[in-house]
Amino acid sequence: MRRVAAELALAWRDARPRWIGAVLLLLLGVAGLGAWQGAARYAAEVERITAAERARWLGQDAKNPHSADHYGLWVFRPVAPLAVLDPGTGPYTGRMVRVEAHLFNDAVYRAVQDAGPLTRSGFGSVADIVGLVVPLAAILLGFSAFAADRERGTLRLALGNGARPGRLFAGRFAALLLALAALVGLPLLALGGFAAASVGAEGWEVGPRLAVWTLAQLAYAAVFLLIALLISLSARTARGALAAALAVWVGLCVVAPRLATAGVEVVAPAPSYREARARIDADLRDHRTAEASDAQVRAALARYGASDPDELPVDLRGLTMIENEHHAYAVYDRELGTFFAGLAGRERAFGWAGLLSPRVALQALSQTLAGTDFAQHAHFVWAAEAYRRGISERMNAEIRDNPQRGGRQLVAGPELWRAIPPFTPAPLPLARGLADAAGPALALALWLAALAALSVPLVRRLRP
Repeated sequence: MRRVAAELALAWRDARPRWIGAVLLLLLGVAGLGAWQGAARYAAEVERITAAERARWLGQDAKNPHSADHYGLWVFRPVAPLAVLDPGTGPYTGRMVRVEAHLFNDAVYRAVQDAGPLTRSGFGSVADIVGLVVPLAAILLGFSAFAADRERGTLRLALGNGARPGRLFAGRFAALLLALAALVGLPLLALGGFAAASVGAEGWEVGPRLAVWTLAQLAYAAVFLLIALLISLSARTARGALAAALAVWVGLCVVAPRLATAGVEVVAPAPSYREARARIDADLRDHRTAEASDAQVRAALARYGASDPDELPVDLRGLTMIENEHHAYAVYDRELGTFFAGLAGRERAFGWAGLLSPRVALQALSQTLAGTDFAQHAHFVWAAEAYRRGISERMNAEIRDNPQRGGRQLVAGPELWRAIPPFTPAPLPLARGLADAAGPALALALWLAALAALSVPLVRRLRP
């Protein structure tokens, strides 16, 4: 501990940590404030429009239940509090879905359509800054740890006075990591806590999510701190160590992520949404022919032992609508389920591509822990579809159970509209996120383990 305290005192005398901390605080503050404003505005809009949609649904005129099913309403994706830190896939996926009879509608209104210049520049989120700037901060803190001492001759003095290379390395690494934790970890915790308090965090398990998410960012910073220290162990001059560390940063943070993306495109190509929709349309079209409708009528009459629709104890139209909907549900589940599973497979492949770059591993890990990954979007889409099906089932059951004969027309009113509950989706739990994050978390851990293993022979061969 004395060694760590001494190294911390030496680091504090250097102006670099203070300048790095000031720049990081400014960048994180600007990005976090902008993201918080957007999240707060969106949350307020969702609350307002959701209330208006609920009032519109409850206030609709008396009508046939099937007409009410077509009346439809809009439902909205819930706001993830930690999207202030890492928006993940959120800006590129739709935020709202219209639920109405027969149709599994796409999510629409992507936030990226309203993106500002900061977002388009690649520094639009806190996660972007952590992914690109924090490695630079770690490099600037660690590149001269041994190379500068070697140039000044103080490394020879320290080793000559009996300082053990292993303890010297461990002390400097621990001191600089503590400095990074203060410069990076504390602002991230503050931003996350502020977002949770102001945006709303019901059901999101924000405390554990924020803690695990911040630890992941610090592990990522530790990777680049180790890289800087290992280069400093071998470099003859501080200038050479800085040049080599910056070259590694370009390779791991700029080049490797693009190579990883290209590799995933080859290994796990994206499934075609257009083809999935074409198969759905073809199947539903074949099921809605006149011949298929006649076969349904004959099957219904045979099931109830009747020879005429008027002899049925239920409404034939309502019965066939329910059967048609159930067939459509199976088609949607098969085709869109396969499509979403293909996209989820691509996400997993990208997580394992973190073996090529710690930045790739962090990107996959960060959005999963923040609750802004593709799995959360897919969960919302299927929750909206389940809500749509619930409305259709209730409306069609009302028609089925109230036969319309002798010119009688079924008209429903507010009592039936109130039987439909509001749309209240719950996010996927953190336990599911931790399971999904296993691949990128392991990739990041392997980076740390490999660098720690590499440090052992380099520290043993440390020479002034």
